[in-house]
Amino acid sequence: MTLAAALFLLPAVTHAPPAMAQPSLAQPSLAQSIRIGALKFGSVAWEFDVIAHHRLDRKHGFSLDIVPLASTQALKVALQAGGVDVILADWLWVSRIRQSGSDVTFAPYGAWAGALMVPAASKTRTLGDLAGLRIGVAGGPINKNWLLLQALAAKEEGLRLADEMEIVFAAPPLLRMEMQTGRLDAVLTYWQDAAMLQTIGFRRMIDTAEVARRLGVSRRVPFLGYVFSSAWAESRRDALRGFLAASREAKAILRHSDAEWERLAPLTRTDGATQLHTVRDAYRRGLLEHWGEEERHAAEALFGVLSGVAGTPLTGGQTRLAPGTFWAEDRF
Repeated sequence: MTLAAALFLLPAVTHAPPAMAQPSLAQPSLAQSIRIGALKFGSVAWEFDVIAHHRLDRKHGFSLDIVPLASTQALKVALQAGGVDVILADWLWVSRIRQSGSDVTFAPYGAWAGALMVPAASKTRTLGDLAGLRIGVAGGPINKNWLLLQALAAKEEGLRLADEMEIVFAAPPLLRMEMQTGRLDAVLTYWQDAAMLQTIGFRRMIDTAEVARRLGVSRRVPFLGYVFSSAWAESRRDALRGFLAASREAKAILRHSDAEWERLAPLTRTDGATQLHTVRDAYRRGLLEHWGEEERHAAEALFGVLSGVAGTPLTGGQTRLAPGTFWAEDRF
């Protein structure tokens, strides 16, 4: 797919979505621009809004140019074609394409975890109770939350979930509707949708962070991060460091300021204070406090688990992360 085709995927706007604040325009003359490809909605849009609203780009000496794209695939195409400098993606993809000669690398964004949600009155308490149920899974068969849940069920219960359950793969909004109408017994979904289900009476049975711990991975590992070319990072070192510093400062504001969440409420697409506060609290739980050698070793361990469950489609046939998957200069 060409860059032009990726940009063509952006749908026409038929009604005005909640506005995302634009980066400050009056930048210092020497500020270096960073073109970042991003989806219109989700927590990364909130972070960019905070950066713009508080002029953190100006403070840290760079200019943020947001390029809206329509899908995760369009983001990856745009990065590889040179249409943007940075995107949000996972380190599994980074490792996989490094195997074929790419120089992309990863700096962590956050450690938000998906969750397995069940109705409040459900008698489902253990992974063994899932046998025979109808479960919705956000994403496809190689969704990381689903693969890790299967690994844990096999380890603790000797259960092959893919063979013992009726699986429905679909987008989170459809799965949420199916849960509300009682056509699903459980749903494994992303953190924001799990928070939304919680506000309307569903129970969190287990989240992916706990799954990882029970698989023996004690450190929190971020799957999503900012991805960019190592060569580009070398040429824009100061601007990239400034961007990552602004990103962490924006997260600190969202961690500590309830007023900031009230300001962002229209952008979060939540319905009322209860949903907003639930999403806010879930966001804060997913913030990453440390990123160093122990976390990188934990990522290696998770890669091994995922490779054992999914194999080539997810990992490119490798059993270890490709060298250079994580940007060496990013530690906190």
